[in-house]
Amino acid sequence: MVPIAKVVRLRVEVDNAHALDRVLHRAREAFHAEAGTLHWDVYDSDGPGERTVVELFADPDAVRQHDDSPAVATLLADLEALGVDVVAVDQFSQTSAQAKEPLINKEH
Repeated sequence: MVPIAKVVRLRVEVDNAHALDRVLHRAREAFHAEAGTLHWDVYDSDGPGERTVVELFADPDAVRQHDDSPAVATLLADLEALGVDVVAVDQFSQTSAQAKEPLINKEH
């Protein structure tokens, strides 16, 4: 198992920040139910309309299943409707030499 992490930076007009938070909260609930999703959460960023999403997946197959899910399609449509800009998406994989035991245990 080689975990995959994604960091996604989002920006929206300040007037839509609360609506963005509601959309991300709904997405979080859906993504926490995915078997291969170890962590999916939202963090405040630099400004009031900026959020950072941190995702951690068990392996590349879990990333593909997540990215192809209806929940992601719904999230992307909601983000587009709010005029959210995806500022950056970075993906990282742990080297197999380091991937011994996960530090994050999945608990609901």
